[in-house]
This record gives sequence, C-alpha cells and structure tokens, in this order.
Amino acid sequence: MPHQRVKTQREYEIEQKWRERLLHNPTTEDFQQAYDELHAWFLEEQGGEGDIYARVNPRGMDRSRVAVLREIGTGKRVLEVGCGDGATSYLLAQRGNSVVSIDVSTIALERARTRPGQEGLNLRYDYGDARDLRYEASSFDYVVSEHLVEHLAPADLSRHLAEVHRVLKPNGCYLFFTPSRLWHGRRSVGFHLHVYLLAEICPLVRRHDFAVTWLEPRFLPRWGFVLQLPLALLGPIFVYERILQAVSVHRWPEFIRARIIPSIMIRARKMERATG
Repeated sequence: MPHQRVKTQREYEIEQKWRERLLHNPTTEDFQQAYDELHAWFLEEQGGEGDIYARVNPRGMDRSRVAVLREIGTGKRVLEVGCGDGATSYLLAQRGNSVVSIDVSTIALERARTRPGQEGLNLRYDYGDARDLRYEASSFDYVVSEHLVEHLAPADLSRHLAEVHRVLKPNGCYLFFTPSRLWHGRRSVGFHLHVYLLAEICPLVRRHDFAVTWLEPRFLPRWGFVLQLPLALLGPIFVYERILQAVSVHRWPEFIRARIIPSIMIRARKMERATG
C-alpha cells in the first residue's frame, strides 16, 4: 500500500522559519526564497542526483494526474501553475498539447528543464507567481495545478483564482487537486497555509465566477472512469465530510482514510462576469 512520507527535522525547521512570513502578505521573493531553500534541501538529501521529488511523492503516477491527462486530451493550450518537477507538464506535452509551466522556485525550474526526453515538445518553463500570471487574457484552454492551493493563504488564493479566470479562454477550465483537511484533521500543516474541505472550496471557487464540477478520480483504478458531479448535487458529499470530521477520521489507519475521504479534484469552468 502507498504510505505517507514522514517529514525530517530539517523540513520542519525550514517550514517554521518561513511559515508566518508566507501567511501575511508575502512577496514573490519571499515565496521564491522559501521554496528554493526547501528544494535545495531535497537536492542535498539526494546527493544532487536522481529524482528530487522521490521522497515527496513516492506514489508516482497518482490518480489526480491520470484524471488531468484524461480530461485535457490533446491539442490544447495549457498553463500549469506550480509545476515542481514538471512531470505533469511533460506528460501533457507528450500528448500533443502546447504547455507553459511555471514555478516560483528557480531550483525546481532548473531541475524540470533538465528532464530527459523534452526535445521537440511544445513545452516552456517560466518563472512565475501563482498570484500574478504574466500572460495575456484568454490565453489558455486549461490551467492546471496539483498541490498548489494549500500553499496559498486565503487572500492569496482569491488573487490566484482571479488571475486564472482572466487568462482562461471563454469556457476554459481550471483543473486542480488539493488535499482534504480530513486527512490530517488540522487547517494547516507546515507550508500548507490553509487546507480545505470540499464543502468549503467549492463555494469559494464558485464565487470567483466558475462553474464547479467535482471530479472524484478514486474510482479510476477499479472501474476505469472518473465520477463527475456538479456543485448542485454535492450536498450529500458535504454532509458525509462533516460526519467524517465528527468521528475524527484523521486518527484512523491510513489505508482506511485513503479509501473513504473524498479527494478534492475540481474542474472549474470559466463563466463570463456580468457587466453593466
């Protein structure tokens, strides 16, 4: 079974050093320095070789990534925000998409650019802040992020969602995955500046002029499809989350939690804002 990685003392020290700064009106440089320090430590631990993220995501090709690849298909213009090791962008470009991939960590970008097999792909890596996307309006069919939303304070998430809305084409979609608060039972863990329930993140995204659909990729390995439910039908799932929260599901064994906690994989389709 997949297992949850145990953080080292050094990771805790880096997170403790930067956490409060990232919570309160951080600059782009603050984010860069914090995540460069973290990625530099990953490299040091790996001896500068191998997969910098092997310890961060030992599960490899996870369900959310499979759902993203299936949803986007081919021939689309895609922006990935917070690309990390660039694995998702690489796979999207392999499938014939035009991909721009950004991260605030220069170290992460350097490693992503050196991934083997990228020659000839329509793939570009840029330095960028999720809160200030330096691209023209209506530029992308899809925006994608994995494990980004929880790394932003609520005010910064609002800025991010407004920027995503701006750069998406009409009816374009934002696909994102973020961990549920039910997993740990706390609002934040380390650099996870705010962690949500599905019941919290869906209405928040809707308020930023997106039509929200919940994608539940947990069924993929067994049944070969992704469950899709619009926001209007999610009431029972929200009640189910509250029940899990009331029984302190975060204390249960991991192999049980992995099967019963609703994952937060969202398709947010851009709606045009009313004018006049």
